[in-house]
Amino acid sequence: MINIPKPENTLCVTQPDGFLDNFSKEDVDRVMLNIEERSLRYPIPHEDIVLEKNKASELRSRGWIKLEGALSHKIDVIDSISRKLNHILDGGKLDFDSRMGRQMNEQVGDSLNQSQARDNSLFLSIPEPIYNVPEISEIMCDQAIVNVAKSFFECMPIVGGANLRKSFANDLDPDITTLWHVDPNSPYFFKAFVYLDDVNHFGEGPYTYAEGSVDNKPNDLLSKYRWTDKEIENYYGKDNITYLTAKKGDVLLSMTGGFHKGQKCMVKDREMLTIDYLCHPDSWYIKESMSIRVENFRNLKKENLPLVDALTVRR
Repeated sequence: MINIPKPENTLCVTQPDGFLDNFSKEDVDRVMLNIEERSLRYPIPHEDIVLEKNKASELRSRGWIKLEGALSHKIDVIDSISRKLNHILDGGKLDFDSRMGRQMNEQVGDSLNQSQARDNSLFLSIPEPIYNVPEISEIMCDQAIVNVAKSFFECMPIVGGANLRKSFANDLDPDITTLWHVDPNSPYFFKAFVYLDDVNHFGEGPYTYAEGSVDNKPNDLLSKYRWTDKEIENYYGKDNITYLTAKKGDVLLSMTGGFHKGQKCMVKDREMLTIDYLCHPDSWYIKESMSIRVENFRNLKKENLPLVDALTVRR
């Protein structure tokens, strides 16, 4: 039985004014309806649902798990994604641009020149990453991740979107995603985080999580979106703050409806791919969808076609 967080422990951003609110009981019911609909549309064997139930249960209870070496057979793909990320950030051709894949502070048409941005930006994100960096399709369809998602949702999951970002080691103060926050995509979802190089310690900018925060939020959750280290440590305790270091080839899965942040990079840049897994299109309120190249769509295995239901196929 799916155990969805209570609405008071979830966060959504209503459009167009950006007002913060909790997901409602109706939203939780909507998640369950989507799971039922996808179960009927894309029947999967019961053994697939229970295959990774232990990992799915740990992800639900703890808020994160690490799949060590899950992508060790795809290091060449990870390296290719890194090369294309840096090629684009060095002024290389961008085949398609939109707001999708950018953070709220990054506007369409903004410069992607990393040499200019390094000292005055915390990071740069690639717009439309699934389209502009087609190798991402190989990661998002990887069986190790999809198997956990099937057990987590008890149905065939959907890839709602992705983010491909380079975070810079500079002297800027923490801001935006390097401050604690709760993602408003859905009452029930998780993200996969793939470092494109080893992240071995605190100073290299690891993804950071407050354990216990999926089902326990401050009473004033709706008062603001970004939270400070002191506020989160006072509420959850320093012992429950986890810095998720990982090797290239590992995958971190995390319910980002709990409090999390990207630790500010101090000693070296960090490159990271993030993929959203849901049971419905990404966010109740976003009408646009990310794009996938038609040739990548055609090359998907038949069993993976339901994964891209929420993406737009584009030439």
